[in-house]
Amino acid sequence: MDVLINKNNLLKELQYVQGVVERKTTVPILANLLLEASDSKLVVTATDLDVTFQCSCSAQINTDGAMTVPARKFFDIVRLLPDDADVHLKEIVSNSTAWMEVLCQRSRFKVSSLARESFPDVPEFEQESISLPAKALAFMISRCIYAITQEESRYTLNGALMIVNPAGISFVTTDGHRLVLVEHDVALEGIEEEVRVLIPKKTLVELSRLSQDSESGSVGFAHTENHIFFNVNDRKLVSRVLTGQFPNYEMVIPKDYVHEVFLNARDFDGCLKRTSVMADEESKAVLFKVEEGQLEMTADSSDFGEANDSIAAEYAGEPFKIGFNSQYILDFLTGLGSERVILRLNDEKKQGLFLPEKLEGFRLQYVVMPLKN
Repeated sequence: MDVLINKNNLLKELQYVQGVVERKTTVPILANLLLEASDSKLVVTATDLDVTFQCSCSAQINTDGAMTVPARKFFDIVRLLPDDADVHLKEIVSNSTAWMEVLCQRSRFKVSSLARESFPDVPEFEQESISLPAKALAFMISRCIYAITQEESRYTLNGALMIVNPAGISFVTTDGHRLVLVEHDVALEGIEEEVRVLIPKKTLVELSRLSQDSESGSVGFAHTENHIFFNVNDRKLVSRVLTGQFPNYEMVIPKDYVHEVFLNARDFDGCLKRTSVMADEESKAVLFKVEEGQLEMTADSSDFGEANDSIAAEYAGEPFKIGFNSQYILDFLTGLGSERVILRLNDEKKQGLFLPEKLEGFRLQYVVMPLKN
């Protein structure tokens, strides 16, 4: 392999694949990138066996070939080279061992390589992909990814349920204490029946990055029984799907409510942040006391003290109290995109429903279990 490539172009693609490479792995080849040179392109591939990211950039190919290189070390080398400089990548063989030589101006590196044959194959997709709106995908992921469980043992909750049908897209996430459903109505061509896939959290992170950088405004989507496939131009994201039965989320979302409270989102966020400073560090509990025209918040910690604050509220019912994990509510409020928030509640033992009053082009429902008093 013998390649001449622009440093900035190469670095941009290397930045994409870094998130897939496993930092700690017992399989050495998974810490490497696969570089393949042919047809005026250098193709870069990274995988952890569950998630694979492949991208490419134009290059002067003097000799076709393929090599693997340590992902982190190669990225650090390229990152520190002079901007816009030409980088010469060349395979050299010493004592029957292959190395990659990296040359740039006066800099020279000799990088170790593992056998190309050891690198896992990338799953191929034969069916046509359908186009999904990129900005909508990025926004929807940002509005649900925080509710994915951190417990690896709860396998089916380690990602998001994505539902795609001819009329739109939905994402659902839950950690057992809270649940997010975000929906976007859009006419989709090339799909005749509903598709449901469980997408791992790591894949969602990479899909969000891929969607944000889509110049065409769309992301290609295809699936098989075991894999999902997303692509934007020459960038491809392939992932195994999570197996198992996702919970019946529709049963969790409350249909009826006794109390409905309207709040200014910015005031709600600010008041909750101030009050939660004194919340118990483990439970992060904040008590909401709602009465006519006001929401009062209280938090206390046996180690540090207590806090009390209040904001105006549009509410005219009977006074009531309910406690929530303050971080759960702050996650919902961050980057919400709505001036007002609606709280629909029953009593201190039943789950509450939080809604943005107006979210242009989307519907968002956030269910949170209350804390015991």
